[in-house]
Amino acid sequence: MKGRPLLPFAITAIVGILLMVALSFVGLDQRAQMNADDTDEAEEVTEFEDPVTAGQELAQQSCIGCHGGDLGGASGPALTALEGKYSAEEITDIITGGYGAMPAITNLNEVEADAIAQYLLAESE
Repeated sequence: MKGRPLLPFAITAIVGILLMVALSFVGLDQRAQMNADDTDEAEEVTEFEDPVTAGQELAQQSCIGCHGGDLGGASGPALTALEGKYSAEEITDIITGGYGAMPAITNLNEVEADAIAQYLLAESE
């Protein structure tokens, strides 16, 4: 060990790097399998029986983080007085495409975004 003190450290480093690369590939494979399972299980919503009630549930899942629990505003603006400011189509476009600092909500389809828009307009009345 007196002649080559760096050899054990170099071997340990090489083994560690190889282990990290191998585990990265394992993780990528598991991620691909999880994404494939998610797309198989996802069901496409084509319409709701009661869009306002469905919109309320979806808004509670998607909007309260920025707009507050009562949608009265937090880090995002209040969504309680939209009647006359925006139409349902404009609100749907804002939800799916984003607006200003608000990012697009990509995990909602057009029907779900429209249900949220109908809920927000119904609450504004």
